[in-house]
Amino acid sequence: MRNKDIRPPWPTWSFRTQSALGAAVGYDALNDIHIVRLAPGDGMLEVDFAYEGKETDLRGLEFRVELFRRGSSGRVGAYPAAEGETSVVVRGLTNGEDYELKVTAGAKGTEEVVSESAVRLARPGVVPGTVVNYIHPEDYTYDYSGRSPASPSITTLPNGRMLVSHDVYWQKGGQNLSKIFESLDGGRTWSFLCDLYPCFWGKLFQHRGSVYMLATRTEYGDLIIGRSDDEGKTWSGPSVILPGGDRDSGGPHKAPMPVVEHRGRLWSAIEYGAWSLGGHDAGVVSASVDGDLLDPSSWICSPFLPYDPSWPGSIRGGAAPSVLEGNVVVTPDGKLVNILRYHTKGGEPEHGRAVILEIDDRHPERPLSFGKVIDFYGNLSKFSIQYDPVSGLYWSLVNRVNSSNIFQRNILTLVSSPDLEHWTICRDILNYQDNGWPEDDKQAGFQYVDWEIHGDDLVFLSRTALNGAFNYHNANYITYHRITDFRKI
Repeated sequence: MRNKDIRPPWPTWSFRTQSALGAAVGYDALNDIHIVRLAPGDGMLEVDFAYEGKETDLRGLEFRVELFRRGSSGRVGAYPAAEGETSVVVRGLTNGEDYELKVTAGAKGTEEVVSESAVRLARPGVVPGTVVNYIHPEDYTYDYSGRSPASPSITTLPNGRMLVSHDVYWQKGGQNLSKIFESLDGGRTWSFLCDLYPCFWGKLFQHRGSVYMLATRTEYGDLIIGRSDDEGKTWSGPSVILPGGDRDSGGPHKAPMPVVEHRGRLWSAIEYGAWSLGGHDAGVVSASVDGDLLDPSSWICSPFLPYDPSWPGSIRGGAAPSVLEGNVVVTPDGKLVNILRYHTKGGEPEHGRAVILEIDDRHPERPLSFGKVIDFYGNLSKFSIQYDPVSGLYWSLVNRVNSSNIFQRNILTLVSSPDLEHWTICRDILNYQDNGWPEDDKQAGFQYVDWEIHGDDLVFLSRTALNGAFNYHNANYITYHRITDFRKI
């Protein structure tokens, strides 16, 4: 299914007007109504929509979700939104069946259609947690960027309002769109807020009353940063911190990794390279906490350190060992280190190691240096490490491997450490390897988790592949989860 609703319908980075964005992505059909969020669940589907009324006055009309079984001309039903509401929940659907849907507007009590959205796809099914957003793997709505929700990021404002983001991914796709959602009730319900374009691999964080997005324009594109002063509703145009390249020539690589304040500076890990070039070199970017984060001159990027197979403790052999998606963390003795995902495929051992690089926190312009190789669960998938002052421990959620598939991501495990070097398994939070789920580790995944501590609970976002995802890697959901009393596990 290919349709023409390929344009972020609401606020984008302000340096791009919506009309300019439409021209940039080949948009040639203006819909008044946009489906801005899908959330399929057990026998049900939640549909959120928005309308602009640029071509037609839609005030006073009834909005309806029209549902069809995929490949069938017969309509399942038309489900009206309550007056003044822009969300519809449809129940009584069949799990595992694909549905086509659109939102139409017409006079109440009639079959009249004055305006309609583009057609979307959804598949109901049982899914853990709360669905923030969903994209069916054969839904081409965002084809200029991709067809898979990825790179979840979360930040909670002082007033309790939660903001999350994800980008839209596909191999060798445009990879240039990020979507932002909000929750006003502690993650029980979610609503669409805005789109950022071009924006990829982004991390939301807060600094001195503003919300920032640290991202790239696209895969290996410019490293950029933008700011919102109204809790994520509207955004500045992005500033370029580091010029980028592309997937062939190499460029900045990142993920939604932590932004850490230490010694009067903000720090975050960044890599440079490309898979096509054999891997990535490791570095960090940093800026003074007193500086203007939108001013490129406020930022310092360290030189990038190549992977060295002669580092003590490194794996022996391997297809193309390298490091990426580093975590900047303050050690128990106050030093700054970067703990990185370690690609160990084909090596000895083939999994279970991570790399610690040391950061010169007094001279941010200097390159990182090798620290040590440590034992670490889940090193072949992105992980986020954070310190909890209440327990005095470092925590992470990792993809534990218990099969011959070293890229297995259908187990998500909570681990902790007193010193960043010795890690203990606390409990499997999601285990779809051993629970009898019909999709195996090639199809199911809970990955790229970003998380926060909320009092006694740990909340996290997952890039979730389940119920007919393209594969375990190309997910179809972003899901929200809460681990209650996590320190007692």
